Amino acid sequence: MKGFVFVGKGGVGKTTCSAALALKLSKKGKTLVTSLDPAHNLGDVHGVHLDSKPKRIKENLYAMEIDTNQLAEDYLKRTAEKIKSLHTYLKVLNLDKYIDTLKYSPGIEEYSILEGLVEIASMEYDYIVLDMPPTGLTVRVLTLPYTAMIWIEKLIEIRREILKRRRAIEKVMGKMCFIIEGREVSVPVREEEDQIMYELKKKRKMMEFLKNFFSQKCSIILVVNPEELSILEGKRAAIVLKDFGLEFSRVILNKFVNENEFTKEAEKMGKTIKIPFFKESPKGLGGLEKISEMIGEVLEDES
Repeated sequence: MKGFVFVGKGGVGKTTCSAALALKLSKKGKTLVTSLDPAHNLGDVHGVHLDSKPKRIKENLYAMEIDTNQLAEDYLKRTAEKIKSLHTYLKVLNLDKYIDTLKYSPGIEEYSILEGLVEIASMEYDYIVLDMPPTGLTVRVLTLPYTAMIWIEKLIEIRREILKRRRAIEKVMGKMCFIIEGREVSVPVREEEDQIMYELKKKRKMMEFLKNFFSQKCSIILVVNPEELSILEGKRAAIVLKDFGLEFSRVILNKFVNENEFTKEAEKMGKTIKIPFFKESPKGLGGLEKISEMIGEVLEDES
């Protein structure tokens, strides 16, 4: 499986470019194009209604739009329920009510999108094309597996130390447990029986999967327009991603009219594909065909 991740400022044409590339790739293998941008218009580009399940557009071409708000809500619900079930003893300490404030925690949107990407990347397609949210959020999503791994490893180390100390206490005082609502609840003291350790290792495995997906299986493509704000945002994204070993494989200069200072800046960021300005936004498979050829020929060696 090969992935293509489209990054760029809102309104630069990521959706059109990702749809056009998907059309080209569908001629070579089974292809899924997915929009994770809250301002969905992938369905509009194809002239069909899309939802969170892949819809067949033509032979070998499928499309879907992921509701990122729903992803975040589902993630919060699962996380809150999991924490309450794992930390039953929080009720004794009157801390369980604080779990309900999780929705205000930073990073929830990014983590929920990552879980959605794991599901998408596990689907059986030859090519997956991702139309991502605007630059800032996408950069945080792409780099989160790298930073999260640091914290997860540290938490595993701390959890091992906690279990070690629990075992020492158990030797002196006997079985560790709480009485909650008249029921005895045991406190785990060994790694193989500790659900928190299990969840930490599960999360580590997910982050390792995503790191491999982004760095080994994906080409990251920046889409910019020949104007200042778009170029500046792209350059900032390039600097951050490079710190994590991620680079743009191509820069698509969309809505190109003529050479100017901004087109030159775009070319400094990588091998550039120039898509001319169209008076009307291309729609439907027929409208995407011309752009498909422009993008597909240059990217063919990567697919």
